[in-house]
Amino acid sequence: MKSGKPLYVAFLWHMHQPWYLWNREGEASMPWARLHALKDYYDMPKLAVDIGIPVTFNYVPSLLKQIELMAEGKCSDPYWKVLSLEMDDMDESQLNLVITQFFNVNYANYIKVSPRYSELYAKRGKTYSWRMFSPQDIRDLQVHFLLAWFGESLKEHPEVKRLIIKDENYTVEEKHFLIDVANQRIKEIIPYLKSIWSEGRVALTFSPYYHPILPLLCDVSLAKAANPTASLPRKPFVYPADAVRHIEQGIEYFEEKFGKKPAGMWPPEGSVADEILSILINAGVEYSFTDEDILRKSIEISTGEPADLTPKKLYSPYKFLRGGRQIFFFFRDKKLSDKIGFEYHRWNDDDAAVGDFVASLNRIRDALPDDDRDYVVSIILDGENAWEYYRHNGKPFLTKLYSALLENPDFEPITFEEYLARAGDAPILERLAPGSWINADFSTWCGSPEKNRAWELLADARNTFQMNLDNLTPKLQEMIMHYLMVAEGSDWFWWFGDTNYTPYIDYFDALFRHQLRRVYELMDMTPPKELDEPVYVIKHPAEPVRRPIQFMTPSLEGKTTSYFEWSSAGLYKATGFRGTMYSVYSIIVERLFYGFDMENLYLRLDSKRKLTEFLRDGGEFVFDIFSPRKMELRIFWSGGIKWEMKEITDSEEKPIEPEGVKVVCDEICEMKIPFKLLGAEAGDAIQFVLYARQDSQVLQRFPSGGRYIEIIAPYEDFEDSMWYV
Repeated sequence: MKSGKPLYVAFLWHMHQPWYLWNREGEASMPWARLHALKDYYDMPKLAVDIGIPVTFNYVPSLLKQIELMAEGKCSDPYWKVLSLEMDDMDESQLNLVITQFFNVNYANYIKVSPRYSELYAKRGKTYSWRMFSPQDIRDLQVHFLLAWFGESLKEHPEVKRLIIKDENYTVEEKHFLIDVANQRIKEIIPYLKSIWSEGRVALTFSPYYHPILPLLCDVSLAKAANPTASLPRKPFVYPADAVRHIEQGIEYFEEKFGKKPAGMWPPEGSVADEILSILINAGVEYSFTDEDILRKSIEISTGEPADLTPKKLYSPYKFLRGGRQIFFFFRDKKLSDKIGFEYHRWNDDDAAVGDFVASLNRIRDALPDDDRDYVVSIILDGENAWEYYRHNGKPFLTKLYSALLENPDFEPITFEEYLARAGDAPILERLAPGSWINADFSTWCGSPEKNRAWELLADARNTFQMNLDNLTPKLQEMIMHYLMVAEGSDWFWWFGDTNYTPYIDYFDALFRHQLRRVYELMDMTPPKELDEPVYVIKHPAEPVRRPIQFMTPSLEGKTTSYFEWSSAGLYKATGFRGTMYSVYSIIVERLFYGFDMENLYLRLDSKRKLTEFLRDGGEFVFDIFSPRKMELRIFWSGGIKWEMKEITDSEEKPIEPEGVKVVCDEICEMKIPFKLLGAEAGDAIQFVLYARQDSQVLQRFPSGGRYIEIIAPYEDFEDSMWYV
């Protein structure tokens, strides 16, 4: 790159949570919009403003609307309601919510650092019963959960700081003081964003109102255009007018709340297609974003030749022309963006991480041609979910990163809008390839049986509304469109199927179907019976790569000593898994082997990493067994490999002696579990799911999605029967 010319670096932090409310205001089913508001939606822009770095923040309008409703006292959720209660005022379901959900924070950064929180966590780990907790325990747990979700700016408040140091024996008054602090912060977010945007201290962009996958609203068959092997829903969904409505309402909300029209738009999940370009241009969107893999595909379909994404091609926006008007697209640097989102927090060394980032920028700069063009590295990622994995919610890391860029004359942080004002123009691309920032296709939201079923239910409701449009008043039309637009949001389709895991799938499923039910009810129609059945298939067995062919009794050494020892075993292989953080694949267990003799079930877990290292780092394996008995086997490290079991009934969970169980872990994990302990007789189905967890977070579900492992306890003639197919 030309000497003396800076390499521009532009950040886009995307802020999004789905619409958690059952209706237009009132009860929300889950608390994450509120909790992230306390932790991220104020603190992230404040940090940029305090340091003085120009950064772009993308806020989804429906998220801001939820914050607005919270600020006005028009939206609550079960978590927030139970925070204000004392133990004696709670019913059993509320107590169970506190015990099960108020440890749902990063263990290393929030629980382990507090002696009291750690003590309560240990107590919950042994009992899972609220009856073991005193009123003071419950209040201390409430306070620690709330403090864990406080952003760093709130923790700098002198009284909040004092309460953090206090750590235990909180009073009712202290708890309610923190609730008041939280409520006040919620009220400050939108006015603060308006202030700093109007002053030009940050840039704000928007997304379509309820975060839909725009190309699929235009035509769900574009899923096949992005991936020819994709399976499509049986019913078409072609409503480009809905895509227009989401965009227009998003712009209108920004103008109403901020007094200013946004120039840029992050298309949800970076999902784009040539078909949306005219829609964006007609709405007045001046610039947008997607992933570098879409750039590669776009160059290929525009030129007809394979594309080599050289630095010159990647680190420049492109211009698309439609109807004599233009729109610019920036393409994210996948590697650098994902390093911030998913890698650097594991380093536990902010200086090394920042040094690596700067070194990467230097390599990019050195690889760019010595010409007069202005080049920009687009760093685009989720702006909220990564930070709980960093120390102090990422503030030390971001402070050092921002400062390093501001102090280095070879780089210049810039907003995308300011970059376009300076650069003036960009090379032209003829076509924009369909796809998203995940796999450059739409398979995360369309293609599996459950995702497609959700699209079909949505199509039925949308078509029914369209056919009855003339019979509905404008006010009723507007009310119904609210529910349809919520159901068109991306998150429902994200969680359905096998691609992603959430322990809250039942809530997402119920919320999605509720929106569609309301469409029919508002038209005085009986909702279809299909909406009474979950979209998510809770249980169906995964198909093994191979089944066992003979009895086996392996030695258990935690190492691969002989290929033949497990050669007759059955085998399952892991598929892609994404947890709560977008676009990160977390595969700890690559393969699960299984076999048996007449007395015992044998399991083997293989990984690309040494499994003892995973366990030593705070990881654990949890076998959730639900047939023939409901049990849990947990394998963890505590001065060595340990394991414990408990039996689960409708009324309680009680520890049981894992008699006869043996677990050996080193490079791999091998284990023996007696059939008798499992309650399995010959012919019984043993059904379970394996979870790899770390710091209270699920990293992997094996198998993914709604599937489970099913192993049939053998009869004595098992080997003979294998000769007959």
